[in-house]
Amino acid sequence: MTSDLRLMSVHAHPDDETITMGGLLSLCADRGIATCNITCTDGKLATIFAPDMPEETHRPRLAEIRQDEMREAARILGITEIHFLGYGDSGMAGAETNTADQAFWVAPLNEDVGKLVEHIRRFKPQVVITYDGNGGYGHPDHIQTHRATLLAVEAAYSALYPEAGPPWEVQKLYYTAFPVSSMKRAIEFAKAAGMEPPFGADDPEDLPFLTPDHLVTTTVDCRTTIMRKREALRAHRSQITTDFPLLAIPDEVAPQFADEFYQLVISRNQSELHETDVFAGLPSEELAATR
Repeated sequence: MTSDLRLMSVHAHPDDETITMGGLLSLCADRGIATCNITCTDGKLATIFAPDMPEETHRPRLAEIRQDEMREAARILGITEIHFLGYGDSGMAGAETNTADQAFWVAPLNEDVGKLVEHIRRFKPQVVITYDGNGGYGHPDHIQTHRATLLAVEAAYSALYPEAGPPWEVQKLYYTAFPVSSMKRAIEFAKAAGMEPPFGADDPEDLPFLTPDHLVTTTVDCRTTIMRKREALRAHRSQITTDFPLLAIPDEVAPQFADEFYQLVISRNQSELHETDVFAGLPSEELAATR
């Protein structure tokens, strides 16, 4: 049954949507929930990991390549619509490219927010998902994505940006999360199986992108969509190789690591402290349409 629910995800680069929430996006497709993914930058400064993509021939076309990969991943996951804001990749923190003319990091924040407000008012999502204030791991484009999204969610319901359409109130805003306890379990599994620990870390505390467990409010069971998420990860072939943690494990083990995690930071409705559904607490008539 087609739902009246809608979810918007806002990410920095092509592949971030699949890594952080590919399972949830695919679950939404199964439930008839419309999804809209916004990618802020072209990702053209990323390292090319695919061995069959030589730097000299693929670097000049990397922005185009990554957009094509994003489109294929979206098809696999069942994302309803995708949009590229067109900003340049800023590169890692401290790089000279952070201040390049087209870099997202130095783009006027008012402009970034305005573009997102227009998408929010047009698509009318009840739920929006992006990164925390550190952008997950401190990447300038992730931090700027966080800033712009947080401001846009509030501005969309105000009198600001009148040219962007009638106001729309987002009901729930989430940050993506990777709990310390979940990574600890993955490291323990890898060691027991004689595999390389995820991201080469022997201790979860060595990884900068993890979320303290007490901040995680929402755990989504994505066992039914984990294989689609893995297929979508493979679609981002310039960036993600077979040794990526979720691809390196056997198929029969993957469902054990299928859960996705989120931190609820804004809710206009009464919400439980520990959810299993990002749409929990929304009006019952909207939820009923997805069951």
